[in-house]
Amino acid sequence: MSKAYAKNWGSENRAGAVAPARLRPVGAGGGTIDRLRRRFADLPPPVVIYNKSHSGSRLLAQMLADQGVFIGGKLNESNDAMAILPLIERLVEDYYPNYQTLWDQEWPTDLEALFVTALMEHLTGYDGRSPWGWKLCETTYIIPIIAAVFPQARFIHLLRDGQDVAFSDHVPPQARFWRKVYFNNGDIQGWRGLSLTNRAYVRRPHIYNALHWMNAVEVGRSYGAMLHGRCLEVRYEDLCQDFIPVSRRILGFLSLAPVEAALTARSATVRRGAIGKHHQRRRQRREVLRLIEPTLLSLGYLEAPSRPSPLWQVRERWYSILRQAGKMWGRMRRP
Repeated sequence: MSKAYAKNWGSENRAGAVAPARLRPVGAGGGTIDRLRRRFADLPPPVVIYNKSHSGSRLLAQMLADQGVFIGGKLNESNDAMAILPLIERLVEDYYPNYQTLWDQEWPTDLEALFVTALMEHLTGYDGRSPWGWKLCETTYIIPIIAAVFPQARFIHLLRDGQDVAFSDHVPPQARFWRKVYFNNGDIQGWRGLSLTNRAYVRRPHIYNALHWMNAVEVGRSYGAMLHGRCLEVRYEDLCQDFIPVSRRILGFLSLAPVEAALTARSATVRRGAIGKHHQRRRQRREVLRLIEPTLLSLGYLEAPSRPSPLWQVRERWYSILRQAGKMWGRMRRP
C-alpha cells in the first residue's frame, strides 16, 4: 500500500501492511453512515460479489483477480473475504432485516470500529489505486449498508440453479446468525415440523439447502433491484458454458478492459460437470421442487410448472367430494 494512502488510513508496519486506523471524529451531522462514507471516499468504488453459498462464486472471484482486481488480503481457500465476515455477522445478528436504527444516526462505537477494522484488514496489501472488492456469500444480507457507505459500488449477484445447490451441503440453521440467513428471523425454533438442529440437517440436508437457497436468492434479487444499474445479475451456468463472453460482459459492467490472455488461461480451468447434478437425485429432487418451484420458475430454471400426479388428482377429488358432503350434511341438520 502506498505511503500516502497509509497516512490517511493507518500506520504501516514493517511488512508494509496497514494497521487499522483509530476512529477519529470527522465532524458533526449526517450520522455514522455519512462519516464512514467520507472516511472511505478516497478509495475507488468496490466490486461486491454476493450469492448463495455453493453457487460458483470462486470462479468469478478468480476471474476478477486475474484481471487485476484486488479481492482481499485475508482469504480462505474459496477466496472468501474472511476479514469482512465478523462485520456481516454483527450486522445480521443485531439488525437484519430492519436497518432503520442505523440510518442517519450514530451507531454503537464498537460497531463503527468493527466496520473500519474489517475493511482495513481486508485491504492489507492493497495499493490504494487498483480496482478492489470482495466476494463473500452472506454479504447479501448487508447490501443496504454497503450501498450506503459506498454509493458508487458495483454489485454482481451470481445465481445458480437451486436444484443443484440443494445437493451442495453447507451449514444448518442452528445458530442465530444462520437462522436469520435462512428465515430472516433469529428466534425461529422450527419450520413445518422440522427441527433446526445439526442432527436434523444431516438427515435431510437437501431440504434445508433448498430453503437456504430460496431465501438468499429472493433477498439478493430484492436488494439488487433497488440498486438499479449498479447491480448485474449473472448465472453460474452461463459463466461456465460461455466463460469468455460472459466474463467480458462482467468486465464491461465494471468499466474494465479485459486481459484476453488471462481470460483464455482461466477458461481452460472451468469445470462444467456439476451443472445438472440434481438429475441423479430424482426422489429428493421432487421434495426440493415442492419447496422452491415458484422461485425456480421466476428465474427461468424451469420451463413450465410441474403437473400433479394422477394419484394426487384422485386424492384431491376425493377430498373435495368429502368436503361438499360435509357441508350438505351440516345444512340438513340445521333447524
